[in-house]
Amino acid sequence: MSEKSNDCLWIHKLLCELKEVSTDSDRTALIERFRREHSGDMENAVIDDADTLAEMLITLKRSGTDHKLANLSEDELAELQETERIIDENLFDYYFQPIVSAKDGEIFSYEALMRPKSDMKLTPYHILKYASLVNRLPDIERGTFLNVLGIIDVRKDDFFGKSVFINSIPEAKMSTEDFRKVTKMLLKHSDMAVVEMTEQSEIDDESLESLKERYHNMGVKMAIDDYGSGYSNAGNLLRYMPNFVKIDRSLLTDIQNSPKKRHFVREIIHFCHENEILALAEGVETAEELHTVILLGADLIQGYFTARPAPEIIDSIPDEIKQMIKRYHQEREDGIGQQIYIADVSERIILERLMQSGMKCIVIGSNGSGDISIEGSSELDSQIRIETRKGYSGRITLENAWLNSIKNKPCIDIGEDNEVTLVLCGDNKLDMGGIRVPKSSKLTIAGEGRLEINVNGKEFYGIGNGAGLWHGDITFEQSGRITVNADGEKGVAIGSGNGGVININAGQYRLNVQGDVNVGIGALYAESDMVIHDCDIGMEMNSARGTAIGSIGKSDFITIFKTSIKVFMTGTELVGIGTLDGEKTEFAIREASCFITINGERCSALAALEGCTNTSLDRVAVGITVSGRQALGIGGFTKDTTIHHNEAEVHIKVDTDINILDYMDRDRMMIDKTLFDIVYNGEKLVFENDG
Repeated sequence: MSEKSNDCLWIHKLLCELKEVSTDSDRTALIERFRREHSGDMENAVIDDADTLAEMLITLKRSGTDHKLANLSEDELAELQETERIIDENLFDYYFQPIVSAKDGEIFSYEALMRPKSDMKLTPYHILKYASLVNRLPDIERGTFLNVLGIIDVRKDDFFGKSVFINSIPEAKMSTEDFRKVTKMLLKHSDMAVVEMTEQSEIDDESLESLKERYHNMGVKMAIDDYGSGYSNAGNLLRYMPNFVKIDRSLLTDIQNSPKKRHFVREIIHFCHENEILALAEGVETAEELHTVILLGADLIQGYFTARPAPEIIDSIPDEIKQMIKRYHQEREDGIGQQIYIADVSERIILERLMQSGMKCIVIGSNGSGDISIEGSSELDSQIRIETRKGYSGRITLENAWLNSIKNKPCIDIGEDNEVTLVLCGDNKLDMGGIRVPKSSKLTIAGEGRLEINVNGKEFYGIGNGAGLWHGDITFEQSGRITVNADGEKGVAIGSGNGGVININAGQYRLNVQGDVNVGIGALYAESDMVIHDCDIGMEMNSARGTAIGSIGKSDFITIFKTSIKVFMTGTELVGIGTLDGEKTEFAIREASCFITINGERCSALAALEGCTNTSLDRVAVGITVSGRQALGIGGFTKDTTIHHNEAEVHIKVDTDINILDYMDRDRMMIDKTLFDIVYNGEKLVFENDG
């Protein structure tokens, strides 16, 4: 190798080493060392060339900073000069702010907060700003660690064995000597030190992994500060995998009035707990914020409301604040103890997560109105039920949710004075209980999904209310299918004992009912007033006394149009559409199809079995098959039946021991443009049209 090439090699080596240092003092020391070590290998001219190149490199590195300094005002230049003096003379005090347990308010740890000593009243923000401009952040990093660890060293007993959070700037690389000093002190107090860095720290993955390994090997814990203040996601937390996550103040300000903030904070806390990370709510300043973050599940609290930073190290926060924390925590524990999950105003709830936490009930509406989404799996029985609080108004979306109730409780219990829209998505199931709608409330069912309800017991209802109660306004707007499978002594698939308003405006319905006294759609002992249209109803009933659509004990007023109805019934006393014991039934069916098959002792397809029957069939197709000891097709046994058929096709087949003609009055039958025939015990009777 030529002498000139050898000289270039030494210069190249110097420049490479200069790239790795960050402070002027380190650069000067490196150049002097270079002179000493290689003066015998090169001529003076070469050394001078290397020196010149080194100075040029230093100048280039500082040119960006010099450009920034040129734009500073006189006041800012004075603050910069003061900052350098503070750093050079290590003029820093440290205040300590308690971090308390969200369970009992006891102090868990402290955060050391920098306070510059200067008549210019510079804040930590100013110090970091100007230190960054003149490449002094490594000096800040060194000073912070050595100063705080030095305080711990001297006053360890004053910290009562609690840990201390130390703010770090991981991208600020200290010199080798400073790094060695800090490491020595960290090892000495590794049981108390928690290194805190921001999520936005500009550190590459390789350096971060090295840093994490270093702290792990020393037994030093890590915390992420200001989480949620900028671009935050689970990937960032997984990148750091800290022991603590400090949720940023911006997410906690007025959180009690912000459903979006509560949802985001709840998700952060849930992620932390799933990954064995403690969630710290930072910057709590009001009782309302404290209450909310404790209910959301925060583990630790820090903020002016619990304790302000102070130069002295306090051993306890005010007793009234501790009692408040205990009370709020007990409120949360009571909910967990009763296996109750209090839903937020607007929230997406994952049933599997609640199952893992042992929850049995979701309470909606505690914080007012709002929309809730509940997601599950059609293959996963959550063993969870839903309640809404009095006065709640909002939408509850079920998406592949499988709910299950405890004995004698509905799966979905709508509270008083509610106005709820239940939106169905996917395949949903309610086991061991239906949907209770009290008299003062309104329920609308919407969506394109499916719902299967399975109920049984001495008394039951699928959607509505109990045998001795009224139900509220129930409206069906969904386009999917609702299936009710009911088995018990007494009950209603859709409706209640004392009745209420039912409007079925769309959808498909499959009702399978078994028991002693039953109604498919309507009321047991009250008048039934309902409108059914644009839907498809299929029903099977096996009952001692039952009505498919209508009432057992009172009058009915039923309108059906643009609907397909298929009913199959077996039992003793049965009515397809109408009432068993009521005084009167009035129903109008138009532009529909209605096929009813009944096998019973005493029965009729369309009738008030023991009262007055007024029927209107307009542009419908009707097929009736009834059999039994006392069986009729249309009308009851009081001979008080009025029939009006218009542009209809009505076919009735009756097998019975009685003479059905005794219960028919041709003068009260108005037949217009209608094909109307009855096959009575095998003999066909054809009724001519009027006029």
